Formats: sequence, C-alpha cells, structure tokens
Amino acid sequence: ARVVNGDDPAIERAEGKRAAKEETVEKLFAQYLDSGIGKRKPRTLEFYDSLGRLYLLPTLGSIPVAKVTARDVSELHRSLRAKPVTANRVGRLVRSFFYWLAKLDVVTGKNPAKDTDWFPEHGRERFLTVAEMAKLGQALRAAETAGLPPAPQHKKKPGKKRKRNAGMFASEIQPANPVAVAALRFLIFTGWREQEALTLRWSDVNLATGAVTLAATKTGQSVRALSAPARELLAAQDRVDGSQFVFPGRNPTKPLREMQRLWYAVRAAAKLEGVRLHDLRHSVASFAGGRGYSLFLISKLLGHKDQRSTARYAHLADDVRQTMADDVGEVIRDALAIRTTAKGGTPTVRPIRSA
Repeated sequence: ARVVNGDDPAIERAEGKRAAKEETVEKLFAQYLDSGIGKRKPRTLEFYDSLGRLYLLPTLGSIPVAKVTARDVSELHRSLRAKPVTANRVGRLVRSFFYWLAKLDVVTGKNPAKDTDWFPEHGRERFLTVAEMAKLGQALRAAETAGLPPAPQHKKKPGKKRKRNAGMFASEIQPANPVAVAALRFLIFTGWREQEALTLRWSDVNLATGAVTLAATKTGQSVRALSAPARELLAAQDRVDGSQFVFPGRNPTKPLREMQRLWYAVRAAAKLEGVRLHDLRHSVASFAGGRGYSLFLISKLLGHKDQRSTARYAHLADDVRQTMADDVGEVIRDALAIRTTAKGGTPTVRPIRSA
C-alpha cells in the first residue's frame, strides 16, 4: 500500500541505517552538553565536558548510540577501577546521557548504564587541630612576606640552559600574590567552597550586617553569616577599579582563577602533606562542633541545603554530648561524696576523701 502511494520503504530503511551510523556517542554527547546550557551550572557542564574528553569519548565516542551495550559501559567503568570515584562519576554521566537520548526517542530499550555495579566510595574526613592550624598560619605569613618555594610537585624541571644558569635563579622566591593569600585566609575563616570564595562579588556582601547573599551556589541561593575575622579581612581588601569581584584575577573583569599552587606551597611548608583545600571546610565544621553548636547551625554556617550533608559531622555533636555527660557525671559524683553538717542553721560542706 505504501509503494502504491509512492513511498519506498527500502530507501527509508537505508536512510535509517545511515543515520544510525552517524548518530555516534561523540556527536550526540556534544548536543547533550549544549542542551544543559541554562539548566545546569556552568561548572557542572565544564566537569561533564572534562569527563567526556578524558574518559567517555576515547572509549565509546565512535560507537553509534544505538549500539552501545551494557557490556561497553561495564568495561569502561571497570577500566577506571584505580579511580573508583571517577569511575562512578563517568558511569553516572553515561546513564544520564542515555536517559536524555531516550527522552528524545533517539534510543529505545534499557539504559546500558542502569545496572552498573558501582564501586564503593569512602568519604574522607580530615580535620585540622589547633596545632596544625597554627602551623598553617605561620606558613601563610611566610608566604605573604618572604615567599615560599613551590611544592615539590610544582617545581619546574631544569633544562640544560637552566642548569647552566642555576645561580641566576637564587632569588626566584617572591612574596605570594596578596589577593590569593587573602582568598585562602577567607576560606580558612569561613569554610566556604573554593569557587564560592573566588567568585564572591562586592554586591553580595553587606559588611554592616555581616551577611553575604550568594545567588548561585551548589545548593542554590544561600545566605551566610561572616565571622568577625572574615569581616575584617573583607573590609581591609582593596577594591580594584573595574572589578566586581572581591578577589579579582590579573584581568580585573574576571575572578581569581585558582589558589591551588599557593595552597600546595603553604601546605608543604606547614608539613601537612595530604591535607586538601576542601579539608579546611571540614575543619570549620569540626571547630563549630567542638564549641557545642548543633548540626542545624553548622549546616547554615557551611551553606548546606539540608542537614543530610551535615550528617557526616554527627560524631562532632556526639563528642560534645559525651563531654557534657562527663562533666555532669563528675559534678554528681562529687556531690554524692560530700558530707554535710549544720551548725547554727548554716550548712558546711566537707568532702569525703577516698581511701
């Protein structure tokens, strides 16, 4: 009947096969990222793009999406087992990508990443002690005054010319960028996420009330209270003409790009190898918990949308409750060990000494 009406099913099938070959993972993944503009945060899309370029496209990029199998995804996931967190993120990105394809009716059937057996992930918590914080402060002061040598992993390998002129580089160490130093100090005081600090705008800050309103964070809009040291740091920060950012980069129209190199140098000088920049956030929570503040208040301090993200710090509240219980128990035990006598209506207290 279709042939009688002038259609040619054979040509349609041939065009369908040709289109299926052209609809590769690489081609449609670019469209997937493009579809997220305006719906996802720019840094999220940058992260997805990075995972795609490094892991997804080199392995599955040339395969037509209709022919990607659960085995393909499983092998990709397993090949990254040395990096279990990265492996799981790549697998979940593939799953999200194929759900998007299914919504567009580009693919049918079961999502090839749906039943991927994810690697276990172990959350890492590292809290700086008071002594470690003191070492960090000392290293930071050295960085902004005399300067610090770069961390071992960031030292430039000397070439032939550099070896011949080694004596010329004796004075290479210089004081660190004061903007980066201020940004790092701000992170230490607040426990904010790195990008929240680096992209902070003066229009978000109200020094009179000590509050900051962040329009777009990982968890949406967030209102943060600033400590007195953080407010003093911002008040002392110079405002750069033509820049809306509290911590501007070399190009004042853009924020400071990163502070990792400074962090690694300071960390090495303080002998705190293995401590991550994000561990400063955990440390703020640790100090807050140690002072007896509730998980609800800690969640507001750190900008968590709900207390489930703060639940990892539950043991801090437990420690405070334990300390309180010990203190109360000591008071009661001492009270039980007291013998009272009354003389003239005025009680006197004499503790009973243990044998």
